Amino acid sequence: MPHAVQVKQGQEYWFCVCGKSPDGLCNGSHEGSGKSPRQFIAEQDETLYICGCGQSFNSPFCDGTHKTLAPIL
Repeated sequence: MPHAVQVKQGQEYWFCVCGKSPDGLCNGSHEGSGKSPRQFIAEQDETLYICGCGQSFNSPFCDGTHKTLAPIL
């Protein structure tokens, strides 16, 4: 499921691309994954949807890929 992240114009954010962060913002969980967070500077106040599964083809943004993944048991 994607993470809704409120961003503010002019603010810098580091978005998770590994899928291990609980809120879409990098918390360092990517260490050892071979992936690095994506820097983003907001051009306007808005809500962005950040990938929570780590499989998006439009990383760090959600592209709906999670809907095609097999459920984790």
